[in-house]
Amino acid sequence: MRINYLFLIGLLALPLLPAGCGGGGSTTGAPVSIAQPSSGTTITGVASKGIIKGGAVNIYAPPASGDMSGRLLLKSTTTDGSGAFSANLGSYTGAVLIEVSGDKVYTDEATGAASSISADAPLRAVAVVGSGAASVCVTPLTELATRKAFSGTILTPAAVSSVNALVSNLFQWDIVATRPVDPGVTALAAASQAQRDYTVALAGISQLAVSAGSWSAVMDSFYHDLSASNRLSAATVAGFQNAVGTFLGDSVHNQTGIAAKSQALSDVGKYTGVVNLATQSLGGSSAPITSLQLTLTLPAGVVIKKDASGAAMVALSGAASQAAAPGVNYSSAGTLILAIISSPGFGLGQFATITYLADPGAIPVAGDFKIASSRLTGFDGSNDFDIAAGVVAGFP
Repeated sequence: MRINYLFLIGLLALPLLPAGCGGGGSTTGAPVSIAQPSSGTTITGVASKGIIKGGAVNIYAPPASGDMSGRLLLKSTTTDGSGAFSANLGSYTGAVLIEVSGDKVYTDEATGAASSISADAPLRAVAVVGSGAASVCVTPLTELATRKAFSGTILTPAAVSSVNALVSNLFQWDIVATRPVDPGVTALAAASQAQRDYTVALAGISQLAVSAGSWSAVMDSFYHDLSASNRLSAATVAGFQNAVGTFLGDSVHNQTGIAAKSQALSDVGKYTGVVNLATQSLGGSSAPITSLQLTLTLPAGVVIKKDASGAAMVALSGAASQAAAPGVNYSSAGTLILAIISSPGFGLGQFATITYLADPGAIPVAGDFKIASSRLTGFDGSNDFDIAAGVVAGFP
């Protein structure tokens, strides 16, 4: 008797994003100070738009309602000569809003001008902190996430975690925990690649503000894209990439010693997502799957992401997680041939996870991932036999 199986392709968006997350993040209302013990939660970080030196740092918590109109002042401090700050919040855990401002506290990377940040329009970051140490940096990218995190005046831990993950995804590094450094050769020489990328990206945003007319106009453009689709548009990303290129080619203002974009900087604006592949029975009994081969065609604007060694990020998971390493043949034309051999075999369910990069403007759905052909083989203890399979695409 022949047994029919069904492939189910599940498209998982990373990160999961709550609907209706938006708003400008009003912070009106008189803050209420809270006395804190001397030990507990400690926040450290760097404020940069370039590096903000001697800036005023205020850290707030939402009240139980989440309405930041009645925000609570946890701690005030200042940044040092490297833009760093530290604050002990006592026993507080939960969502925090950090605001940084000051008069002529940073040097604009694109123009070299001494620049200010008004207390009425501070640079902001939001984060969720637990007990112990937390690293929370404040930059134009965290300002973008902050705008997205607010729903009117409401700020929730779930929204904070979601938007920070989203903007980090689009910019290819952790925007909250990664510390940008001074955009000079000395500081960058000792920095990690993510820190170097963050520092150059901020300079690119400053350069973009020159052509856009203001830093606020740049933030408004980025925020408009995120509000519309939880992505950055192709036009916005092209503008950013051009600005980074312009800054890197500016021999007067570019003092970083960096002349070319890294891979991560080139990928800014691309979205990292995951496709899970699974088998599902249409009825009848089944033998363990001892071999599986399929050809998967990716949608336009989508490629399989590569790891640090340059290998396509295709991994066995779920029911097949104990199988031998898969055979992977991935072409630049967007076709993946995947082969799995397993003894004694594996059962039905999820069997592979594929990590992909989607170009700006490309928002694939499950049905866009097409299986052109497939073959499953089972073993009943005596004989190998082919398993007929139907193929569909859908969310899990």
